[in-house]
Amino acid sequence: MQFLLHHLLLATTLLSSPPCNAYSPVSLTTTSTLRGISPENLQNFLGSPANWPKIVASSNSVRSSPEGGKPINLEVPLKVSQEVDELFGLPPLFPLSVSWKCMNAVVPRNDNAGTMEFYSENGVDGVACDCTMRFEIRNCGDGNDDVSSNVKLTMSYQPMSLLAILAIPVLILDNTIALRLLLPSVITSQEQSPLNKFRYLMGSLYGIAGLAHLADCLTSSQLLTAAGSPPFSLLPISGMIYALVWCFAGPVSFAASRIDGGGRLADLGLILYGLVEVYGAYLIRLVAEDGISSVDVAGGFAVSDPFLNAIVVQGIVAAAWVYSSQQKEDNLV
Repeated sequence: MQFLLHHLLLATTLLSSPPCNAYSPVSLTTTSTLRGISPENLQNFLGSPANWPKIVASSNSVRSSPEGGKPINLEVPLKVSQEVDELFGLPPLFPLSVSWKCMNAVVPRNDNAGTMEFYSENGVDGVACDCTMRFEIRNCGDGNDDVSSNVKLTMSYQPMSLLAILAIPVLILDNTIALRLLLPSVITSQEQSPLNKFRYLMGSLYGIAGLAHLADCLTSSQLLTAAGSPPFSLLPISGMIYALVWCFAGPVSFAASRIDGGGRLADLGLILYGLVEVYGAYLIRLVAEDGISSVDVAGGFAVSDPFLNAIVVQGIVAAAWVYSSQQKEDNLV
């Protein structure tokens, strides 16, 4: 029992709150580049506290600080001297909070970087104090149609306990996931550009279609046979290879729509999938055992030719792309 009490006392001493100068200050830096996102839009997003829990895995919610006076709008960027409370941890079992005050907010202009700085003097009670979050946002596009932004997050704090030191790897991982994974995905999905929304949607649909075709090829091949193709297991080696290329073109298109905000890369992914699908349908048409069949539908003429069907589908996709791009141009006028 004395041995157990000794170690409990030792653990309590190590994790207690010694003077702030007992530990060296900690500074962590994380960067990320976002394609298709302007510096102004990026700063508006990061400066709005309501968006923080959307991209930070450890963040639970944000509310107006009781000490900051009247409630503020969390959906817009904080102004200098405004304060909010960020709740994180595992409330109500393990609730933690930090009161952030906006100390600086400079909007990016042309080649001049935008900056935002949030400071918390008390930090997390008994764990860390003098906490700072500083964002630096720069334009990294080529000046033509390439709209891109680079964000640099510098997080610093003064540890008050061993827990603040042990948390460093977790904070590095949390910041990396926030800026390089969740931020591009969330902000892209919220972009107002109809063309970006179309790219994002079609990338998702093609990704799902590719996985569905892969599952079909490896099981009953119902999708292949319904289009007039022999089952996957009866295809020649070249046919199997092309069927798998067709399957993986979907995930490739999906990835292209997510990497660095999509843009031209997303368009290339859509074009790749369309070409693979049309040529694959043409091959199916050549090997179809019963040729091209047709049925009379409500007095009309419906053709079940897979090649023609693929051309029609891709024609609709192309028309939707053109329409979405024109909507974007109209909004810019």
